[in-house]
Amino acid sequence: MQGQYVIGRREPKTNNGKTNNGKTNNGKTNEGKAGAHMSDGGHHPYVSESHEGSPWFEWALTLIVIVATVLGFIGKTMEATAVFSVASMVCAFLRLALRERSPWKVRSVRFDSFIGFALGLGLIVLYMSIRLHG
Repeated sequence: MQGQYVIGRREPKTNNGKTNNGKTNNGKTNEGKAGAHMSDGGHHPYVSESHEGSPWFEWALTLIVIVATVLGFIGKTMEATAVFSVASMVCAFLRLALRERSPWKVRSVRFDSFIGFALGLGLIVLYMSIRLHG
């Protein structure tokens, strides 16, 4: 067995089955270096950032969040809620339609789509219920 998953992190194993605490076979530590958690077999560890969305899309979403936040601060809460809601549902739709080519990826397609649609619809329902009962 090459490695064991311990709370989401792969611990390198030595030949006798004990972890080597970040040390290579020659006793020097790998901490702070790229690939510090690689097994002695030279396999590259899974890095989630390389499988996530596109930076340009994330920056566009950041700008949308800033616009919605400014709208909320100036008292246009309905417009701010609509911007957040539409952005969330558009991200969910893109993830569902484009699957692995989507510019917005966090987890699995089903998870990302569910969270996006649920957040978008939930914000609208919450805002409307506050307005109706407030």
